[in-house]
Amino acid sequence: MSTLHTVQLQCNTHVQISNDGGDLSSDAGMALMVEFLHKIKFDALLRATVHFNDTRTRIAHDYRDTLTQKLLMNIAGYFHNNAANTLRSDPAFQILMSDQFVSQPSLSRFFANVSTENLLQLRELLWQIACVYFNHCLQRQFILDIDSTHSDTYGRQEDATFNAHYMAYGYHPQVVFDHSTGLLLDALLRPGNTYTGKDADQFLERTFNHLAQLRNHAEVIVRGDSGFASPDFYAACDERRYGFIVRLKANKKLGRLADAKVNDIMLDTGDSVSVYHELNYQPTTWKRAYRVIVRSEHVAGELAFWNHTFIVTNLEAIEAERLFPFYQARGNVENDIKELKNGFGFDQTDSSKFVCNAARALISGAAYNMIQVFKQLFVPEDTRMTINGLRLALFHTAGRITRHAHKLIIHLSAQYVYANWFWLLLTAIQALEL
Repeated sequence: MSTLHTVQLQCNTHVQISNDGGDLSSDAGMALMVEFLHKIKFDALLRATVHFNDTRTRIAHDYRDTLTQKLLMNIAGYFHNNAANTLRSDPAFQILMSDQFVSQPSLSRFFANVSTENLLQLRELLWQIACVYFNHCLQRQFILDIDSTHSDTYGRQEDATFNAHYMAYGYHPQVVFDHSTGLLLDALLRPGNTYTGKDADQFLERTFNHLAQLRNHAEVIVRGDSGFASPDFYAACDERRYGFIVRLKANKKLGRLADAKVNDIMLDTGDSVSVYHELNYQPTTWKRAYRVIVRSEHVAGELAFWNHTFIVTNLEAIEAERLFPFYQARGNVENDIKELKNGFGFDQTDSSKFVCNAARALISGAAYNMIQVFKQLFVPEDTRMTINGLRLALFHTAGRITRHAHKLIIHLSAQYVYANWFWLLLTAIQALEL
């Protein structure tokens, strides 16, 4: 039970603040998400996808219900397990979860029971949530942005190692997003010293298999930075007849070839110039030759005559001038990663065990995908709205709970600023047909 406080304001001594308000909730708006989970049949989806080896003799709370609770906690912004001790007494969460809200010790036991097989199932759950939207809108064009990021660790977490790029100890997860929807298609937690593009072809294989199972034939282009420039990565895309466009690190040979292309260009150091050209370039490690496009730039006033940027691609029909802007658009994946981490706690590493931390990350990813699908279906005019904006306007909404004639009623404030939007969304959710 929360400690009762009464504090007098210094700015106005006639005003006191107390937390003895009774059956009040600051999360009444989470009713929208619980209704949304019901409409997309999330419980059935979860039962078909994730299977726990539950050896308990007395089961008060099914582990899948516990997973759903953790997902809703992440959506509401409560990343740490100990928040459950307070939230289980929250009247809105009590009635929305049918009094099945578990405490922090139960959440900790849940994570301790997660197996490596469950991690594969949770990765499948990411995809199945994304498919709610893909199957609904029959999406067939995909631009996949693959990247890696860093999750800090503190203490002696299992498999936490030093990453020289980030100059920190932690994990180095690999992620792949769909550019147009921002949906997370797969995620893999890895030790901190794992190279960015290590086994990226194998990582993508799961997503490629999923795309091949969609009802419509998927047209796919994969984009990655120079960490993913490897023959195996190119071959994995070629085998599926998927396009790719990847940044290449500069080296002496590429530099000489690029310089030879611009040697005859008369250049005034006061001019800013960009020129594009292709190179005849196939290292011995490549299984075949690919298009290597060079953008050679000179910025007015700079002493260096030319700066070269290289990309490699199997896309033959797109002009060089269009390829570079197309590649640079992958920069938005950094915003998706930022939202995933800051908005949903993807980089929370509260456990000493690697499997537990991986499960936390994947459940955070599932919460992120749930909101992305929600936005695509119901907020299409502002799909880049962050979760913090949704929490402020919709989820963290004051409500009072009453019981009358065998019914539970959530009363929202009469002065609720976003009331019109709330009721429009609730109506749209209830009208949803998948």
